[in-house]
Amino acid sequence: MQEMICNIEFSKEDDDFVAKLRTDIGGLREFRNPAFEEVLNEVMLELEEEFL
Repeated sequence: MQEMICNIEFSKEDDDFVAKLRTDIGGLREFRNPAFEEVLNEVMLELEEEFL
């Protein structure tokens, strides 16, 4: 059985990369940064804190 634990959307708005992270526990969070790697790191840190 599969269960979705999070939903992540990445987009680019003007000069920023945007990540929208939604989980049942943390709700919806949005991260913005001109560097994609920084946005990705922020998302990974949030997921680690929530699920570890």
